[in-house]
Amino acid sequence: MEFNVAQLLKRPIGATRDYEINDEIEGLDPGLVPLAPLQGKVRLLRTHSGILVKADLKLVLEVSCNRCLEPVEIPVEFHFEESFRPLTDVETGRFLMPEEFKGQQEELTDAALIIDDHHILDASEVLRQNIWLALPMYPSCTWADPMQCPNFVLKRQEIDAVHEDLNEVSSSGAENVDPRWAALLALRAEDDEKNK
Repeated sequence: MEFNVAQLLKRPIGATRDYEINDEIEGLDPGLVPLAPLQGKVRLLRTHSGILVKADLKLVLEVSCNRCLEPVEIPVEFHFEESFRPLTDVETGRFLMPEEFKGQQEELTDAALIIDDHHILDASEVLRQNIWLALPMYPSCTWADPMQCPNFVLKRQEIDAVHEDLNEVSSSGAENVDPRWAALLALRAEDDEKNK
């Protein structure tokens, strides 16, 4: 998501440019699998120290379900506002030092928030970070109850089949115990007797 802001930087404080976005974001991040283009509105606002970007965006991503691990579609909507500062003066081409601007030091030196010497504002890194922040922490498929999800039920059956031996009880009624742990069971039995 790149914008040439040379003309906007020549405008007075408060000048704006509005854009409708309908962009493919393939390759933005290898962990993001978009299923639809990025859509929304972006407003660029001239400030005393650069450009303020305000964006309301949405897209659809493919992520793994947290329960059944199958791919699911997740719609993502987010808003961000971020200030970008120019690297050079648009009129003279003079390099602008971070000390010439107001703001927090980390914002002034963050490479993702710099308008380059060709006056191109690249909001790709800010966009990438905001997409990750907008994703649900535990994405899941649309089934409210996990036991209604056929993929989840199938995975549980596979896990239970693999671990059947852990659920079996010997003919004496005692659990199969690794001999290395048998001494601990004796201690637990003694502790149980003391607590009665």
